[in-house]
Amino acid sequence: MQRRRGRMLAQGLGLAAAFGVLIALPQTAAEGVRSGLTLCGKVILPSLFPFFVCSNLFVLLGFSARVSARFGGMAARLLRLPPNAGSAFVIGMTGGYPAGAQAVGLLYERGELSRDEAEHALAVCNQAGPSFIFGFLGGAVFAHPGAGALLCGVQLLAAVLTCRLTAKPLTAAQRAHSAPQRPDFAAAFSESVRRAGMSAIHVCMFVTVFSVLSGYLRLAAGAHLPADAAPLALGVLELSAGCAALRACTLAPVWKLCIASFLLSFGGLSILAQSRAAAADAGLEGRQLPGCKVLQGAIAAALTLLLAPLAQVGRWCAPTLGASTMMETAGPVMLLLSSVLLLYFRKKYHSILREGRV
Repeated sequence: MQRRRGRMLAQGLGLAAAFGVLIALPQTAAEGVRSGLTLCGKVILPSLFPFFVCSNLFVLLGFSARVSARFGGMAARLLRLPPNAGSAFVIGMTGGYPAGAQAVGLLYERGELSRDEAEHALAVCNQAGPSFIFGFLGGAVFAHPGAGALLCGVQLLAAVLTCRLTAKPLTAAQRAHSAPQRPDFAAAFSESVRRAGMSAIHVCMFVTVFSVLSGYLRLAAGAHLPADAAPLALGVLELSAGCAALRACTLAPVWKLCIASFLLSFGGLSILAQSRAAAADAGLEGRQLPGCKVLQGAIAAALTLLLAPLAQVGRWCAPTLGASTMMETAGPVMLLLSSVLLLYFRKKYHSILREGRV
């Protein structure tokens, strides 16, 4: 009871502080709303809405079940996901964060995934799309095609490892796939457009809210937050703002890539809120989502630190202030992260063998 009262008091004080800030600095909120709506109109809606429609049609017309019947065994072996969730993993990797969450919710609503299966799939089938990685990060932020390729490959590998490390043992019933009744095209198309519109509205609302929060964060910490710490601080809140701040960093390219990898795999609080909203629409809670995304972000950052020397990322741009110092510390940090990950993998796989997992 006391904990509940303390939580209510903290929430009340937070809301009172939010009202006070909005009253004292309304122009910052207005600028954040304008920035968020501009981002939605120029980037979010043009890129995501058509993909939402197509991914919904893919599931509603039964193609997801057909793909699962043919390639579901590979998904069960590689990802330790039920065969019906393999298509959601592919949709999440190609269409971006909200598309994967929406596909999992639709599969759950149609009875192709159980609640536990859908909760786990929601946590691991939710990734950044290649258009954002190659177009924004590879093109605008790092100005090198190799950066987009490295970040995309690392995110895929980190997602697979996270799937395998967080999966529960699959039963024989879970390894089988179901084939629900297929609706006619007209009904499926109408339902796909309706769902895509609702999902797009949800995404734009969260992007706008977190754009306002990012504006207040910049205002509050602008005088005290170093430029090199801004990408991580802003990115944990909102992904695109943190990635955009990487351009003003003076860090070595390898550390910029590590930050970008963590942010892409974690997604930021805005992406987590969008995914949980999609889960709530389908009746899911998304309880595993934060923990799995933090784990995936840590794995992605460690993999980037391991693979960056092989990709010779230091040649992508001229050394910046402090780059030599950062490169000198890369070796010990890389060794430490590698040791931690190897010990973690060894522990997990020993437990997998004992439990008789797939």
